[in-house]
Amino acid sequence: MNLPVNPLQSIIKRAAATLPADTGKVSVQQTRIDRRRGQVVILADISASMGSPAWGAQRKIDVLREAVAGAMRQAAARLFVFSSDVREVKSIPEPENNTDLARALDAVRALDPGVTLVISDGNPDRQDKALEAARQFRGVIDVLYIGPESDRAAIEFMKRLAAAAGGDVRTHDIARLGNAQQLLGHIAGLLR
Repeated sequence: MNLPVNPLQSIIKRAAATLPADTGKVSVQQTRIDRRRGQVVILADISASMGSPAWGAQRKIDVLREAVAGAMRQAAARLFVFSSDVREVKSIPEPENNTDLARALDAVRALDPGVTLVISDGNPDRQDKALEAARQFRGVIDVLYIGPESDRAAIEFMKRLAAAAGGDVRTHDIARLGNAQQLLGHIAGLLR
């Protein structure tokens, strides 16, 4: 028995064969998931400003050190620190000089991480170079800004940095809300 062919069904079938397979919300979500595949890198700012006071009697670096140590126990991540140079460490060292984020991003990009979590309290030395480096990542760059809430320029830069590599942004004023447990919660949330 020959049934008449629905002309609309034929048009839909031809259109489906010519459409790209990677369109729509499901594809966008799959791309985000795929970008996060691979190792996790925490890239922590240890510039001189991290030696300034935080909440209570601690310094910013001490709060960061405690929170990152907790995160490293919970997640399989590699820890890198940056100031005027970048290096892999087991724990957060004392603060140093500058904030050369561009150099740090170039160094960890060579590892092809799925997720890079940048934790910083301020503006890098060369924003344009840092953004250029971020755009070259296959994986995402999530950002945890731990500087003052009043520094709108730094927050906007951090948002641009995360957007350049498809990541997320959180803020936590470490000087005002220094609690390491709260900071650990933010770090864990971004390393999900």
